Amino acid sequence: MNFDENPVRDRLIALFAEAAGPVSGEELSHALGLSRTAIWKQIKALEQVGFAFAASPRVGYRAVTIPDELMAPLVEPHLPLTASLGRPLFWAAERASTNVTALEWAAQGLPHGSVVTAAVQTGGKGRRERAWVSPQGGMWFSVLVRQPCALHHAPDLTLLASLAVWRALAESGVSAEIKWPNDILVAGQKVCGILAQMRADGEWVDHAVIGIGINANFPAEQLPEEIRHRATTILSACGFALERPRVLAAILTELDRLYRGLATGEGFASVRREWLAHCQTIGRDVEVAIGNEIVRGKAVDVDDQGSLLVELADGNVRQLHSGEVLFSGSENLR
Repeated sequence: MNFDENPVRDRLIALFAEAAGPVSGEELSHALGLSRTAIWKQIKALEQVGFAFAASPRVGYRAVTIPDELMAPLVEPHLPLTASLGRPLFWAAERASTNVTALEWAAQGLPHGSVVTAAVQTGGKGRRERAWVSPQGGMWFSVLVRQPCALHHAPDLTLLASLAVWRALAESGVSAEIKWPNDILVAGQKVCGILAQMRADGEWVDHAVIGIGINANFPAEQLPEEIRHRATTILSACGFALERPRVLAAILTELDRLYRGLATGEGFASVRREWLAHCQTIGRDVEVAIGNEIVRGKAVDVDDQGSLLVELADGNVRQLHSGEVLFSGSENLR
């Protein structure tokens, strides 16, 4: 099953990314086993997705602009040789949803560690099937993990993913916080959501797709007006753009480390203290939506299982295994 691999395109991008200067048509033809006419067509196709080239007679082609898309040849150089996540990586200019694609391909034999990315999503989803606007400049990707953990550890998958994202963003100079259970906030506004979809086999998770959406390199004005009071983008909030392939590689590297521990029984409990240090939910008065129920109280802790502990008005503490935290009754969840 080839899925949507494009080895010729990826090899061509890698050749230009690695080149110190112009690359002749003859060199490209020899390296790729294609005619010069076929090379020209491949270059024109790359120009349609943001690449720019300068061509000089008898000298060759030089890549003037290489966009920071989440493409395999641009992410691969930043991945450790031992990484089990991120290889293979499938990029497309547009997908309805990276999670939907990854789930469909998982049923067809997509290997463990595969990552599905898109420049744009037209049908991205958040919690409860809410639309997730996914324009050019964001980071939209899904990671497939096979048999990652026992079923009772399934909630750890997104909790650990939130920590992996936090670590990678911190490495890039983004001051972020975690909102239970797995949102990432910058300056109190949401910039990242995580959605896990999985299939169980008895008491084990057979496979899971971890979908991550990061509002990265586009202005907050491109978000729907009705959520701008509580969501933003890293570009707008921080004033700088991320080097997206490097950040994706950092997320995958951190996720790989955390999931390796999960497979050996070291789940969320082993990193709970670190996770709590970056969680801004604790100590706040919250409203937690659980289905049609709203639980009101003060968030006092998150236990080793990742459950939120909420102190109610009567002094009792309620353990919430899942839900959506609101900090005000008017908050419009995304």
